Amino acid sequence: MPHSRHQIPLFGLLVPFIIAGLLAVPLASLAIQPLPFGWPPTAADVDTTGFALILGGGGARGIAHIGVIEVLEELGMRPSLIVGTSMGSVVGALYSSGTSTSQLETLALGQNLLNLVVDFDTPAAELQGGWWGPAPHQLRLQITQWPPLPHTGFSHGQGFESLVGERTADALFVADNDFDHLPVVFRCVSTDLLSNSLVIHDEGMLPRAVKASSTIPMIFYPVELEGRQLVDGGFLDNLPVQVARQLGFDRAVLVDVSNVHLPDKKEPDDIYKMWIRVAELQTLFPNEYTVGNNDVLLKMPLESYRSVDMDAAKEILAIGREVALQHKDELLALRDACGPVVQNPPPKAPVVGPVTLRTIEVRGLQHLQPGRVLDRLQIHPGDRLELAAAWRKAQWLTHEGSFQTIGFEFKPVASDTADMIVHVQEETRPRLELGASVITDDGVAVMGRLRYDNILGRAGSSLLSYRYSDRESRLEALLNQPINGPGWLGLRTRFQWQRERPGVYDHGVEVDRFVFRRTQLGLDLIVRTFRCGWSLFLGGDVGQTNSYLESRRIPGSGDQPLRTFHLSLESHGRDLPLSRPQRGARLRYVRSFGHAGDEPEWWRADLGMVLPVRGLGSWQPIWAAGAVASSTDIPVVHQGRAGGPRGWVGLRRQEIIAPQIAWSRAALQYLLGAGVHLEAAVAVGWQGQKNLSGAQPIWGGGFEVGMDSLVGPLRLGFAVADQRPGYVYLQVGHGF
Repeated sequence: MPHSRHQIPLFGLLVPFIIAGLLAVPLASLAIQPLPFGWPPTAADVDTTGFALILGGGGARGIAHIGVIEVLEELGMRPSLIVGTSMGSVVGALYSSGTSTSQLETLALGQNLLNLVVDFDTPAAELQGGWWGPAPHQLRLQITQWPPLPHTGFSHGQGFESLVGERTADALFVADNDFDHLPVVFRCVSTDLLSNSLVIHDEGMLPRAVKASSTIPMIFYPVELEGRQLVDGGFLDNLPVQVARQLGFDRAVLVDVSNVHLPDKKEPDDIYKMWIRVAELQTLFPNEYTVGNNDVLLKMPLESYRSVDMDAAKEILAIGREVALQHKDELLALRDACGPVVQNPPPKAPVVGPVTLRTIEVRGLQHLQPGRVLDRLQIHPGDRLELAAAWRKAQWLTHEGSFQTIGFEFKPVASDTADMIVHVQEETRPRLELGASVITDDGVAVMGRLRYDNILGRAGSSLLSYRYSDRESRLEALLNQPINGPGWLGLRTRFQWQRERPGVYDHGVEVDRFVFRRTQLGLDLIVRTFRCGWSLFLGGDVGQTNSYLESRRIPGSGDQPLRTFHLSLESHGRDLPLSRPQRGARLRYVRSFGHAGDEPEWWRADLGMVLPVRGLGSWQPIWAAGAVASSTDIPVVHQGRAGGPRGWVGLRRQEIIAPQIAWSRAALQYLLGAGVHLEAAVAVGWQGQKNLSGAQPIWGGGFEVGMDSLVGPLRLGFAVADQRPGYVYLQVGHGF
């Protein structure tokens, strides 16, 4: 089945193809290794008179597993054991822990696989200047060695691990971390990268075991677990029926979703296409497994689908159902042969309320002290905690930059008491992040940022960034440090030097340029609440500004001292401070102290919000609005420059210098899949000197195609407004 996104002629689109090739490698074509010597015998409470459900790996094609499970439930068949590899381990772990088939289907149809497995997060929204904090993903270059070659992966997979952890935490707690005592007995397999041996996971950190089973080398970093370096289990056994045999099961339903994609018949004309072709050709090798007389084999006809085709999730799930129904008679015969053990109702997830943390141990530390980690998590001994909430906090901290990965073990002491073990990998490596933008009439802007987190051993970050273009230069240094106190408290020290030359337009013609320079030093106190999803910023700035028109001096221009106080309240949504352009709000108030040249004391207040509208399938409407009120429009840097996501009615936000502003923007996004989207937007705005009464509306809009790749986002679009000529823009990486 053809997919239009494969035809977009952007070099960055090679990356999803490479992922597809890697995910589709016939990992099972390698020799299957014997089980480790002395592997644990059958657990006493595992009834082997039932059947085992074996779920193979195959990336997005593994969504077919959900369709198979739906049919098994309709036939009144509940497996006694589930064994999974790669995507099969994901579906298997969630179902074994009590996730319903309807919930599994919602997850499959609502997830962007690329965003999930590669830890992508959306860029910070341009709401009246944007939320605080660096965008989580730029074009990255790790410089821990010279020459600065790429590391062994692009992602630590925290988003993936947190998703599994959040949905299995209660079941794992009730099971005392023993996979035999989950609602359905569960196993998954991974490959020990150093010993080339198969690892069978039967207890401990279920989310990390599932991540290990799904870790594709060169995409993910290897998973370190119990002293091993683990990668995808499919390298040695992509359909691990032998695990069920060793446990004593002689009846199984095998679901084979891999090794079926046929490459296009087109000669590769460069090394990258050759790499992809080699990976695709290997998919022609079959899985190696033995089907017994009492087994039912469900081999999925998924030749038209690649491993990253999450946009085809609904079709793949339907194929899983169809194939299972084609084998209905065989499945019913298996049900009858197993007897009443398979006729139990579907597994149901146990519900655990908040538990009291008796003790907390932090493992894996290099520079940080345990207390610093617990302060960042906002978790301490004696606290009562919902287990799923810990995984949501872990996802935020890894996106925020303090840690590479965070994992949890909760060891039950009583039904509402636990000992907690926190496994962390600190982020201490320097990271150089690059970006660029091109606008037809502005030329090229280049951006660079150097991040060094935890350098002071306080779970904070250091940041140095620089942006340059013909119209703007900006050097910025940030030092973010947590401090002790109730809730989550932090300090941010800022230094910034800035030069801007926004255009002044009359009926679409640039008639002048407004020039300003600024040097400032600022300090902010940050208070965040996870429960309510809000952040409070309280701080001030001192420094110097210089502003004027290129053609003439105007009142209030020239050198002016900068002394301000500001207060900001921001909603970060989902009870986590993650910047998302599809939801959120920001209210900010700034006031100066003393006189600035001929200008009196000035003030500014601005409000911006982005709200998602209920979408229909792949269509996602978004509505944004904002307003600014200021006592003066000089200097420009002191008044709110209403932005909104990706531009304000076709005007660049630095071109809007009136003190009274209001705007509204409606956009419609269409997700093509694998991080590729189309967006059409229309907007209207008003600007005035005294007030907005009588102000003429400014209409504008634009169209954009964008893609999230492994190295960062790519955006190509066109914007136009009735007071500004249309322009084309290209953005590589997020702006900062």
